[in-house]
Amino acid sequence: MLKLLAVRNFAVIESIAIEFKKGLNLLTGETGSGKSIIVDALGLLLGDRGSLSQIRTGEKNAFVEGIFELSGDDAERVKSILDEAGIAGQDDEDIIIRREVAAGGKSRIFMNDRSVSVSTLRSLQPYLVEIHGQGDQKLLRSSRAQLELLDAYAGCQSLRKQVGLAYSSYKSSLVALETLRREDSERERTTELMQHELAEIDSISPIDGEDEELARQKLVLANAERILEVCGGAYNELYESERSVLASVAGMTRRLRELSELDSRFESILKELDEGAALLTEAADALRSYVESIDFSPDEFARVDNRLSEIERIKRKFATDLKGIFEMRAGFAEKLETIAGLSEEQARIQLQADAAREDYAAKATKLSKQRKAAAKKLEREIAKELPHVALQNARLSISLESNQRMDNGDGGLASSAMLEDRYYSANGADQVVILFSANPGEDMRPLSQVASGGELSRLMLTLLTASMKNCKVEPGSSTLIFDEIDSGIGGSVAEAVGRRLKSLAGANQVLCVTHQAQIARFADAHFLVEKRVVNGRSVTSVALLDEEYRVREVARMIAGDQEALTTIETARWMLKNAG
Repeated sequence: MLKLLAVRNFAVIESIAIEFKKGLNLLTGETGSGKSIIVDALGLLLGDRGSLSQIRTGEKNAFVEGIFELSGDDAERVKSILDEAGIAGQDDEDIIIRREVAAGGKSRIFMNDRSVSVSTLRSLQPYLVEIHGQGDQKLLRSSRAQLELLDAYAGCQSLRKQVGLAYSSYKSSLVALETLRREDSERERTTELMQHELAEIDSISPIDGEDEELARQKLVLANAERILEVCGGAYNELYESERSVLASVAGMTRRLRELSELDSRFESILKELDEGAALLTEAADALRSYVESIDFSPDEFARVDNRLSEIERIKRKFATDLKGIFEMRAGFAEKLETIAGLSEEQARIQLQADAAREDYAAKATKLSKQRKAAAKKLEREIAKELPHVALQNARLSISLESNQRMDNGDGGLASSAMLEDRYYSANGADQVVILFSANPGEDMRPLSQVASGGELSRLMLTLLTASMKNCKVEPGSSTLIFDEIDSGIGGSVAEAVGRRLKSLAGANQVLCVTHQAQIARFADAHFLVEKRVVNGRSVTSVALLDEEYRVREVARMIAGDQEALTTIETARWMLKNAG
């Protein structure tokens, strides 16, 4: 519900603030006073394109601000949009929207004092206000909007929401499947490559530090003769020769033992010499064992050289050391395991998609049945209403086309790829077409092709009135705006339009710009829009009329004369008997 609209420096409006009420709000005034400009300002507030021509001459900026009270399902939807935009607020908090158009061409939008984009503003508009005006019949030209009207009449918005969730689930499953299928060929190439490289590494099966050990062995085998020569010489000098180191040490040991018997201080020296002799003996034994352990055959050298070459080749191929080779192998094995699991994932998602498709088809079938039953009933109800809005010779038909593949004929669900069909959507599997003929003898054709602007306006009001009878909404929770919907009508037709607007206002806040006294009489809140010249400038003002001023304004609308006693009495009678 729109609680307050404040406009400043917008066209001929210098500054106004209108506190709208629940029920039917009427804006009346002379032609050119600025009534439709107020509707234009509200359109700007809700996302219409701004222009420099909207800025009042001589001013740098134009401002429009609105305060909206939210309730019911719309409050939840708006809260969700605000959360996505990063705008937090209390559940029971009004939403304040402010828009500024600058002479420099820039436009700024604030929502609860947070800057937002035009796209965010436009996404909120359907849950705040619906604007319908002469020549603006988007509601009736849109098949989707016609479907929404039918669903409102059928009272199946909850089921439609379930269908939308089922559709979203099915579509998500199909997108996931398509992604996996697109990646199949790439995964196949990747798998072949990794399997080949993994097999190549496993064919060599290197061991940690093996390359360093092989390099050492190769160096030893390549210098075998020199090693034997040096080891043999060292062994002889230590042990074999007559003047070997160990023989000399044995001689020294005998002398020191003799000395130690004469002086005990030589015992420590003797001990150290014995220990040295033991170490030299161990060294001689190690040299002998080393020479005996080495296989200096050409075959052993070839084996070591070939093994080292294999390891060096694979290190060069992957441009890393052995540690890196081990890490790459572990990575290949992990990726192959993951890819193998994708086949199972694809099968799981396929089952999920099949279940989601059946769930969607079942809910969409149920929704189609409800829509078809409601379409016939709504068609009959509108036929009764048409004469009351000066369309007594008109005929209207609501055609509902459903996808026949949903049911395979025996009650079972179709298994085809439903999303390929243009009917399948989050709104169900139906397409509604309203056919219309205003004149006897003329074939009925799609509404947008044959109805005039005035006919469309009256049809729109009739459809809205009928469709909203079954809407379970809180009074004043939605706002509908009609800009000069009474164009081209008068008398009893205007009376009928007024009554239907009053009926709509029972469950919605309605704002209506009108020139018809027959409509104005039904207002719950009557605002007079006037334009005066102040200091050489046109200024528009808006005032909420009390009962006496309402009488005078209705009198003016009847005959253009607020003073004639007969007109005054007629106006008073119309207002008194408006109920």
